[in-house]
Amino acid sequence: MQKIAHHITSFLHTQRLRGLLLCCAAVLTVTLTAFATSDKTTIYFYSSETSINNFKSLKMEFDRYLSRFGPYELQPFSDRDSFEKHIRNKEQYVLLLSSWHYSKIFKANALIAALAGTRKGEKYQKRILVAKDESVKTGRIASASSIQHTISYLKKMLKGKYEGEAPQILTVPKDIDALMSVGFGMSRLALTTSNALDELQNINPALYQKMKVLAEGEKSLLLIVAVPERFSKDAQPILAAIKNMSADPEGREKLGMLGLDGWQGLDPSDTLTLETE
Repeated sequence: MQKIAHHITSFLHTQRLRGLLLCCAAVLTVTLTAFATSDKTTIYFYSSETSINNFKSLKMEFDRYLSRFGPYELQPFSDRDSFEKHIRNKEQYVLLLSSWHYSKIFKANALIAALAGTRKGEKYQKRILVAKDESVKTGRIASASSIQHTISYLKKMLKGKYEGEAPQILTVPKDIDALMSVGFGMSRLALTTSNALDELQNINPALYQKMKVLAEGEKSLLLIVAVPERFSKDAQPILAAIKNMSADPEGREKLGMLGLDGWQGLDPSDTLTLETE
């Protein structure tokens, strides 16, 4: 009887211990999950200068790449108001946005610009308005930027000469496509960049010879990486990961989805340009 009682007591003790361990494991799992969720840093992306349509693919590709470096994820937005509302009153995040947009919201959100995107090693771009005929004054305008940003650029570029109804905008994937649309007769004018015009000289010299620059805008920085001032110290690991994207093939592939080939730090003159744009 004593042996039976001993076995029963030992069995009950083992069951209680096993139950306690399972309970502890469950609590630990929930705790770690909650911690990981609360500690995740989101990179919010909105740029009126790009015409990315497949945000699902962009998010999936960037999330997979960013997971190599820690609990980071990308959240793209197609609407400026939703983007600005979402970041309001948050302190731990990273932003990818146009230099024009940054200049509008950096004070209200206490932001610091950390990096600027590059194309062919250059972090500045110049917008130009081109056509095949210097006498062209109106007509459909092809642009790789959003309609809102295109109209804003035209107003600045034409310096008060912008009058009448808003022009018809043909949105195209890339700046070079805006030029090609003029060549194919899909639009009469193209709002593009000087870099794209140089590229056209290489891929279609005949069309390049016909293109006339009607107006030029001021140089502006490409896509900006920014963080809240209070988060700037803790953001260094993810900023380093972003800055080094061009160092490996997968990173360069993801940069290409944003129309970039790298990132550069900002010097004081860049910051001044951003804050007075």
